[in-house]
Amino acid sequence: MTTKISIDRKKEIIEGFYELAKENGLENTSIAKIGKHLGMPPSLIMHYFPTKEILISHLISFILERLLKIYTPIIKELRVQNYTDPHTFVDRMFSRDWNLLIDDGVFYSCFSLIFRNDRIKKEYRNLHLKLRENLKEILDQDEKLKLKNTALLSEQIFVVVEGAYYYLSMIDDEELYEEKVIIFKNQVYDLLKS
Repeated sequence: MTTKISIDRKKEIIEGFYELAKENGLENTSIAKIGKHLGMPPSLIMHYFPTKEILISHLISFILERLLKIYTPIIKELRVQNYTDPHTFVDRMFSRDWNLLIDDGVFYSCFSLIFRNDRIKKEYRNLHLKLRENLKEILDQDEKLKLKNTALLSEQIFVVVEGAYYYLSMIDDEELYEEKVIIFKNQVYDLLKS
């Protein structure tokens, strides 16, 4: 019973940390503020997460868990048929649903720490590795891709998606945004065909 309570409490703290970081910025979110937000003493938070670095490390795992949900419609389609429609796949990879799954400000604030913190760098490396591995597993299930090197293909797709996502986040003009999305989608279609 204690373990279940501990797991639930940790999850509550991480979710509270995420919500505050989303609202105020990661750099403005302290353990004391999390405690106040959740109505619990900071000492309880520090019992589970002795440092902010450890808390951020767990936040990155939370981010990964949320980001993996981007694949849900693709996986459902594969269960019904042994392949996924390239349009379903590509539309999902370039969907703005990424923004619904995780806040860009929190994602990139955590990411920026990789340049100063080896633990965070390792966590982000793992996050990106898991996203690619999951994509590879999906590609492996698609009968139309049986002869392809799906490890290489998942890497190539993610290079396009991540680069596009980073670049597109700076574009405010909706028409220009959509033009660029079409260019990036076509790059992935070409990868799937080649």
